[in-house]
Amino acid sequence: MTSKPEYKLQPALLLDFDGTIRHSKTGKFINKIEDIILFPDVEEKLWQYRNNGYLILGITNQGGVAFGYKKPASMEKELQATLDLFQKNPFHDVKSSYSHEKGRVEPYNHRSLLRKPDIGMLVECEIEYFAQNIIIGWDNSLFVGDRPEDGECARRANIQFIHADEFFNRKTTD
Repeated sequence: MTSKPEYKLQPALLLDFDGTIRHSKTGKFINKIEDIILFPDVEEKLWQYRNNGYLILGITNQGGVAFGYKKPASMEKELQATLDLFQKNPFHDVKSSYSHEKGRVEPYNHRSLLRKPDIGMLVECEIEYFAQNIIIGWDNSLFVGDRPEDGECARRANIQFIHADEFFNRKTTD
């Protein structure tokens, strides 16, 4: 007789990358690895959640690949460079979507359910962690982002959303 595997229910803290945990030193977009800088107090806040049992998951659209501004390999290097800026990386995983239906680079120039505001990257996380005997407790999870598509992704998945400025207590300039 085989025993059933033990499953653990665990909430997730889902975070957008650009404009939420990192930004460019030189302008609106990150053009090279040296441009990347973390917002202050991000690491401490993420570790508070991780230490309280949350999965820390990055959920980021990187449509520049679809437009030919960057290649997937350079995007992966940028994401790794971001994680390397932490004294100790708090992320369990990071999911990226390179797709944008208005792009011009195959195969990324088509509509994808991975791209926020769709919930494909969240589904990928659910499948991946279920295979590790972890059930993501979506009802107790939180999505943090800075753009309308982040909020819409959270709404579509019925996950609580909080704007990055509020979550990280950032002063906003209007």
